[in-house]
Order: sequence, then structure tokens, then C-alpha cells
Amino acid sequence: MRSSGELKMRAFSRSGAGVACLAMAAVANVAHGAEEAVLQEVMVTASKRGESSVLETPIALQAITSAQLQAQGITQFGDYARNISGLSFEDQGPGDKKIVLRGMQSTGAATTGLYFDDLIITGNNRQDGGGRQPDIRLIDMERIEVLKGPQGSLYGASSMSGTIRMITNKPELTQTSGAVHANASYTAHANDPNYDYDAMLNVPLIEGKVGVRVVGYQSSLAGFIDDRMLGLEGVNNQRVNGGRAALRWQITDDVTLDAMWLNQNTSARGAAYYQPIFGEYQQRNNTESSWEEQLNAYNVALNWEMASGSVTWSVSKMERDIYYRFPGARILCTINGGTTDTCFDPESNPTLIQYRASADQPQNRSIEVSELRYASDWNSPFQIVAGLFWQKEENDFRSRITDVNEYGERLIGREHYNSNRVVNNTIEQRAVFGELSYSFTDALVATVGVRSFEFEVDERGQNLEARTRPVPQDPVYTSSKESDTTFKYNLKYSFDGGAMVYFNYAEGFRNGGNNEPDYATGTVLPAYTSDSVKSYEIGAKSAFLNGALQMDVAAYYMDWEDMQVRVSANIPGSQALMIGNAGQAAIRGVELGLQTIPFDIDLTLGTNLTVLKAELSEDGPYGPPNAQGVRAQLIGFDGDRVPNVPELTASVFADYRFDLGTWEGNARMDYQYVGDSYSDFNATRPVYTEQGDYSLVNLRMSLGREQYKFEVFANNIFDEQAIVTSSIDVRRPLEVIPLRPRTIGVGFGYQF
Repeated sequence: MRSSGELKMRAFSRSGAGVACLAMAAVANVAHGAEEAVLQEVMVTASKRGESSVLETPIALQAITSAQLQAQGITQFGDYARNISGLSFEDQGPGDKKIVLRGMQSTGAATTGLYFDDLIITGNNRQDGGGRQPDIRLIDMERIEVLKGPQGSLYGASSMSGTIRMITNKPELTQTSGAVHANASYTAHANDPNYDYDAMLNVPLIEGKVGVRVVGYQSSLAGFIDDRMLGLEGVNNQRVNGGRAALRWQITDDVTLDAMWLNQNTSARGAAYYQPIFGEYQQRNNTESSWEEQLNAYNVALNWEMASGSVTWSVSKMERDIYYRFPGARILCTINGGTTDTCFDPESNPTLIQYRASADQPQNRSIEVSELRYASDWNSPFQIVAGLFWQKEENDFRSRITDVNEYGERLIGREHYNSNRVVNNTIEQRAVFGELSYSFTDALVATVGVRSFEFEVDERGQNLEARTRPVPQDPVYTSSKESDTTFKYNLKYSFDGGAMVYFNYAEGFRNGGNNEPDYATGTVLPAYTSDSVKSYEIGAKSAFLNGALQMDVAAYYMDWEDMQVRVSANIPGSQALMIGNAGQAAIRGVELGLQTIPFDIDLTLGTNLTVLKAELSEDGPYGPPNAQGVRAQLIGFDGDRVPNVPELTASVFADYRFDLGTWEGNARMDYQYVGDSYSDFNATRPVYTEQGDYSLVNLRMSLGREQYKFEVFANNIFDEQAIVTSSIDVRRPLEVIPLRPRTIGVGFGYQF
């Protein structure tokens, strides 16, 4: 039973009145005279033309500074995602997130670009064995920038809904410094504690010329979900360890070379979901799940500052190896003609127990990128940023369902391979891009952006030997190629006193591709094309009352064409799915951000609110016709909501800094609300289920003096038992990935 406080918080969030009340109270209280208090001016490099403040950048943009990351205890994506207006995500466990920004959610390539410094680490949602957005630990960071809306001209493919940039602290060349941090916590319903620790060391090798910065970290999150059938507790535990090393060489006063190496290893013992039909935080499987991931990345960037501007050349490579294993009994039962009843419960149904099997899906993915760009600094009303871009992505994916013995050990030999396929693909992309701006006056600036690109997808798919296939089928080779040009138009007007309004039209895209052959029949499936979006946005930003109040607001309409979704391949004797283009969707939204220091004490209040509606704007197409010319069922209808997109998200925070004798204190409260959503387009779909709204409250307090810092924290303090992501189909019960239950802990830090 929920507490009365939790029920009040829930009612508060549902109405949205809390955000509105905070905004009105902030404006009213500022008038009492906090004129000397000023909010920090946050600088970003989103435009690739040097630094500019968030308030001066004419796009919808949120930034989280290093101080804010530390005050909130942010070390991973899920820690900050709900504080970003219009940002939600699907969670399939560690290393497997799907980022949904401004309502753009679908299968296929990612819709949100993800950068770690200049490294492109954007995920890929094509195959059914992971490979989605990686979750790199955010240790020793300078800031995070979230650019909303299509960023096609500067950031290219898969930035059609926006771009997230994680910027690290760079080596300092004049002084040695370091820091260590550790914390321990306990999560309700878990039997083991959580812990994490990290360290940073910065050393000038040649003072003023060469320096290195090294970061290392390790964390362990205890599981709180039990598998009753396997007799295992805490199966959703996870371990993460890794680090990075950065080098900066100041070759001359004008030329700088930065190099970075990043490594992270993630291990999860079991599935991240539970099945409510079997009880709270309970699941039933007859084989174990696991996720093993290793990510290595390298980047070298050369920057030359000239009187007329700067030239930057960046070269990077990411290599990501994933081994994903999950129970294959329900899939195997369905392949062999099992019904909904016989394929449902592996504990109570002996028919399903005979299909004890493991689905193994190793995946190797690499991305190589090179970008050369010039950003002007002319004594002229004209300014330009222009560049050349090249990217090559290679994926090797295998999927095999193998019989296992009573101990869960895989049985070797063709007679134990129930399905066995391999897919190899290469995606190569080339682009020329640029943005030209012209200042008509000091107040009025117009910008035109363009990106001309082409990409080619080559794929090899093959069904290998299996129980019913004594020899491999011949490999199937497919190829597709596309080219196009996207545009951006931006108009910015700055008023006296610091207020700014802007209009932004932007286009974005993501790559199309090839569908691998059906694993059951070998049927060659058709390719799917790129989808694209056109966005129209108006916004305003301003600082009031001598900087004690900052506000930004944006309203947008996005026209999404040829949306990529997973549809039935419509092959007799097979339940294969494929990626297709599902017609059009329209997204309308309003975003509000507000920060203020309302009193003559060091108290900062803030809120972010997004209201959006993402719907199909025409009936989705049928699946491809089968051999008899019969088409599969429609996947969606005009007016259906885009799946897994909440229409209302909001966050509120209060951050109070104080002195306690010789100690400096900081107390912070974060409240986050996520509205309800649905797992498919409409209730006629067998996988349609509701994901209810939920609220989350986190508290954190720290005390620091000189080099030392102590902290206590409580996350999900009301122990909200909410569903973040759910999935269901005819062969398995509802599976839900929940919020992490109430977690209470302490931490210690030391720096020099």
C-alpha cells in the first residue's frame, strides 16, 4: 500500500499543477530582492564554432555542468535522463538503452546521436540481440549537452531527434591534481550491498606543454529480482569497470593535440525484468540469462587556432563486443508449433520443459569516423562552419538457439542447434556539411545549414547448419544505396536586456538498410529506406532580475516520414519479423525550463516540463504480400500514439548551499514525473500493454571541508514500484523492467 505522502505526490504530478505553482512562486519570490544572486552562465560548444552560452544559442538545449553532476551524484545515463525535458528511454538492461527524445521512438537505427567527446557511440537497434545505446560511466566530466530537435546539418545520421554530447575534463598542463571517491548503499529487496569507487590523476609531463589525465572506476549493483524456477536470488545484478586515459600536447601556442583511450566492461548475470504473474520481483526461466560487454574506443583530435578561425581534424574508432544469452525455451516451443498455453509457463507445463534451450547472440560492432572542419572567426557579418565527414560501421551478428542440459550447459553438435544464423553488414557514409550565418544587425542573425550525404549498406546473411538443416544454406548478399541533402534555417533576434527569440527549421534523417533472410525459411526480405523528419520550432530564452531568473520555452511541430518499425514478414510457416517503413507520424510539443534564486540565501529552484503528442498521421502500411498476394495486418492507424512515448514529463529540483561552521554543505531534492505510455500502436495488437505514470524522488546531502567530502543519499525515497519498460507477446507473460527500489547510501571523497 502506498503512503499518503506518495499518493499526494502522485496526484501533484498528474495534474501538472506542481510545475505551474513552482514557476509562479519563483517569479513572485524573486521580486523580494535577490538581485545580488546570479545563476551560473553555462557555456557549450554545440554549434562547433567555439563556446557560447546556453541562453545565446538559438536552439532548444539543456546542459548539465560538472558541479550539477556532482551535486546529483550522476554517474550514468539513467541518473540524469528524467531531468531533461522531452527525454525518455526504453530500458532492456545494462548496455541496452533506447533513447527517445521529443517522441521519436522506433526500431532500426537510433534516432538520437550519442557522442563522448568526439567519439560517435550511437547505438543500433536493428538486431534482436542488443547493440543499443551504450551507457558509459560519467566520471570526471566537464558537462553534458542535450541538443533537441533534428541536428542533421552538423551531426548527420541518427541525430534526427537530437544529439547528446558528453564532454570530459581535459588534462591540465600546469599542475598535478587528483581525486578519489567511493560510496556504498543498500537497495530494498536486495540481499547484497551496492558499491562503487573511482579515481582521477592529472600529471603535467612537460609543464605547459604535455599533460596526461587518467580515470578509473568500478561499480557493483546488487540484484533485487529472483528466479523461482532456477532458485537464484538477485539475478539482475551488474558489474561495471573501466577507465580512460587522455593526453594533451600543446605543440605551439596555436596548435593542440588531444588523444584519448576509453575502455569499459559490463557484466550482468541475469535478466533485468520480472514477470508480475509470478509475483513481485519474480521471474521463471529454465535457463539463465547473461550480458557480457567490452567497449574500447580511441580518439585523436588536432586543433589549430588561427586569426581567421580554427581548423579541427578528429579521427576516432569504437569497438564494442557483446555476448548476450537468454532463455530460448519459449521461442523454440513456438517454432515447433506450440500454442499460447503450452509455451507460457516453463515451471508448470512439462511440454515447455522439454524445450530447455539457450538463445546465444554474440555481436561485434565497430565504428570508424573522420571529420575535418573549419570554423571562422572573421571580422565580418558572415561566419561559417564547414567540413567533410566519413564513417564506416561494421557489424557481425550471430543468433543460435541451442539445447541445454539440466544444468544449463549448452549441448554441442548440429542435432542440438534449433536455429543458427549469421549476419554481417557494412554501412559506409560520406558527407559534406556547413552552416553560414549572417548578422544583419547586432540583434538579428540568420543561419543556413546544409548537409549533403550518401551511404551504402552491404549485407551478408546466412542460415547455418541446424537440426533440420544438415548443411548451411548459400549466403544471401544484399546491397542498398541512398543519397540526399538536408537543410536548416535559423533566425535569431536578441532584445536589449538579454532576451532572445528564435525560429528554427531543421531536417534530420537516419540510414535505411537491408533485412537479413528469414532464419526459418531462408526467404530474402526486402530492404527498407531511410526515414526523415522536418521540424518547425519557435523558442525564447531570457535572464531576468540581474541574472537571478532564467527561462526558456520552445514549441515545435515535427513531420516524420517513412517511419521505421518492425512488421510481420508475412511468410507462411514462419513468424519472422522485418523492418519496414510505416508511413507518417506527427509530433507536437511544448517545453518549458525555469531556474531561479528566489531568496537572499543560496537556494536554487528549477523545473522542466514537456507536453507532447506523437501520433500516426496516416494509416500505417500493410506488411509485404505473401506468395498468394495476401498482405499482413495493418500495424497502426491514423491517430494511434507512437509506442513508448509519454505525453507528459516533468522535473523539479531544489538545491541549497550553506555553511556549517568550517564545513560547506549542499542539500538537493530532485522530483521527476513520467506520464503513461503504451507498448504498441493500439489495443488490437497482441503486444499492446499500458505502462502507467510514475514519480521519483531523490535526496542528497553533502558536507565538505578543504580536501574532504562526505555525503548521504536516498534515491527513490518513496520506493515507487513503477514500470520503466514492458514487453509481452503470445509466447511469454508480461515482462517489466522496474525502477530500482529505494536505495540509501553514504559516500566519501578526497581531492588534492
